[in-house]
Amino acid sequence: MKTQQQRSKAHQVYEFGFRKTAGNRNDAPSLTQVEDCKKWLLKYAKKKRLPEERCLNSYYLKHVVEDAIGQYVTNGAFIQAAIELGFQYSSIVGPNAFFHIELRLPEDEWRRISPEGFSKWLFQQEHLEFAQKAMLDQTWPRKARRFIDFWRYLNSHGGWDTSDEDQLSDAWERCSGQMAPRPDWIDTDVVYDRQCDFISLGDPYPDAFEGMTHLYALVETENPHNFIRVRYVGQTISPRKRLREHILRPGSFDRVMWMGQLLHGGRYPQMAIFYVNAALSMANALEKAAIYAFSESETHWDDSLDGFPPLDDALLNIDK
Repeated sequence: MKTQQQRSKAHQVYEFGFRKTAGNRNDAPSLTQVEDCKKWLLKYAKKKRLPEERCLNSYYLKHVVEDAIGQYVTNGAFIQAAIELGFQYSSIVGPNAFFHIELRLPEDEWRRISPEGFSKWLFQQEHLEFAQKAMLDQTWPRKARRFIDFWRYLNSHGGWDTSDEDQLSDAWERCSGQMAPRPDWIDTDVVYDRQCDFISLGDPYPDAFEGMTHLYALVETENPHNFIRVRYVGQTISPRKRLREHILRPGSFDRVMWMGQLLHGGRYPQMAIFYVNAALSMANALEKAAIYAFSESETHWDDSLDGFPPLDDALLNIDK
């Protein structure tokens, strides 16, 4: 088998590629075009030994360069530039060379983002239509970790519909072995319309049944229209005891600040119990789903930011 050096001696590079017969100097590739191709190759091409069937045709590559720089270059100019930079070719077919080149084009950058966590697992499920669709989506959040990040993505990008939400949930449960915390499971209106149980400090309320828990929201009422604002979401077996704990030991710095402002104004938070006697096996997923659902409802315009705050800052929950 001939080496590249031996093949180069048998073929000469001229303006339009390789040929076996010698030409005159006027047939040589343009030095300016050769330099343009070199600049492009140094930026977007990588030397990589490839199977012969995956080597790239110089004529195709010269068109890629033209599209990138907005100027015409000849096949020969590209071949000359590649050879001078040390790129190897596997074969010569007519005037064209087939190079061992891996392209690193900007428009393909998304393909080089390695998926992590759920996306890594999902992309291995090639038999799933949802997985195939996600793999081909250039803006898919490949490094996201939380269910809500994928859920929000489906709801904010075109090409996805409600059936994809179901497929996402099914895939998440298969991957994690846990229920998917879908925000649409939670009816936030029962809190804002006061259609669920509300208790204040000291009010009695029955504990959850054995093996179950209550889901609740800590709320305050904004005057003058008595609007409900949800500030925290949690779960408890004993609502009366938990509300007292929240007031006496608020926990995080943000909750201490919020509670202090309320108490300074002579007000106390209330507890809205929006899901009664949830099975403990479902409680964590439902709680997280509720955090996501109320976060979206509580994202109000903030004059100090001159805009809307991030969704994840809407509630005072630490772990979102």
